[in-house]
Amino acid sequence: MKKKYPYVSWLFLLLLMLGSCLQNSKQLPSLDETYRHTDTQPFGSFIAYKGLKSEFPDYWINIADQPFTDTWQRFQKDTDSTYSLYLLITKNLILNDEEANAMMDFVKAGNDLFISADFIDHKLLEALNCTIDRKDEILREVNGKMNNTSISISYGKDMNSSEFGYFYFPFLNYFNNYDTATTRVLGVNEKGLPNYIVLFYGKGRFYLQLAPRAFSNYFLLTGNNYHYFESATAYLRFNPQYVYWDEYYNNYSSTRNKNNFKDGNDFSTLKVINQNSSLMWAFYIGMACILLFTLFKIKRKQREIRVITPVKNDSVAFTETIGRLYLQQKNNRNVAEKIITYFYEYLRKKYFIATDNINKDFINSLAKKSGIGQNETADLFECIEKIQFGENVSDEDLFSLNQKVENFKK
Repeated sequence: MKKKYPYVSWLFLLLLMLGSCLQNSKQLPSLDETYRHTDTQPFGSFIAYKGLKSEFPDYWINIADQPFTDTWQRFQKDTDSTYSLYLLITKNLILNDEEANAMMDFVKAGNDLFISADFIDHKLLEALNCTIDRKDEILREVNGKMNNTSISISYGKDMNSSEFGYFYFPFLNYFNNYDTATTRVLGVNEKGLPNYIVLFYGKGRFYLQLAPRAFSNYFLLTGNNYHYFESATAYLRFNPQYVYWDEYYNNYSSTRNKNNFKDGNDFSTLKVINQNSSLMWAFYIGMACILLFTLFKIKRKQREIRVITPVKNDSVAFTETIGRLYLQQKNNRNVAEKIITYFYEYLRKKYFIATDNINKDFINSLAKKSGIGQNETADLFECIEKIQFGENVSDEDLFSLNQKVENFKK
């Protein structure tokens, strides 16, 4: 192979160098949806965090970097707390049972929880009697289809409010079921379907929004889209005692097991590869090398080796045939005599003892040499004597003789 195709390794190196040159020719910004308050990349939330500080200029924004259960425990210890606001923006919100219950208790006690996520864990949605439809947006993302898309704020029954748009994957997620008695629609997607609601629960409120990209740097810096942030946060209650910005779930949720998603189909390996130029070129180069290897190995290097059937043990087959013949003829005496003859031959070769005269002294001597009890040895020769001097040999006698001989040998 090395002598015949020495140019394969050189071709691989050439493709690797070409990919490296193309990669370095144009460096695109990261499109990872981190939504971190310090991230100035297109899908960080640096602008949204600055806007929140402008909305609450007299407040210190607390950065929450622990599970929500820890935050709720601190609230329970603070008996003087009136109500607080907690903002959570992430790509996928994955919760365990304790975290979902803590969020429910937090709002029920009179606090407000603002959540913006493409995916909200079904544990929380089921507790709030809500369901969401995400299939259309997932399919568009998997297929890589982008277009000019928009999102709107709904002012009561006025569905003709200003649209805030940009060019990227469309805003198609929406709530397809919710309790109208305790829920109000605050915003809609490009198809006019509700994607931003407020749900009154206990003494507090859940603000649920299904388009976290609307709070990204890219969206808010496009045109006059910063007005969307102002309109969306205008529904929040004023004068909270504490304001929290979550930095735990936008880092932690993406690393959790994707099998926890009830909706499924939210993960595409090719999508991840396309978002990273290094992975993309490594993928293309790997596929090219596999194709070349397959083409070179199409022709077989060796003829097919014929399978040789091993020679059968004819002696075993002959013995089995003779055994079946005796059994079919029911000649038990003949079979018994051969068993006795072969047994005596076995005693002469193994214990060097004469078998011409079978008496009490012979039995005692054999028992001592073989280490088998005297009673068992005497019983064996009584069975032999019964067969030798009996008129007929039944199947039971033949079976008993064979069993005792085999036990003696073992």
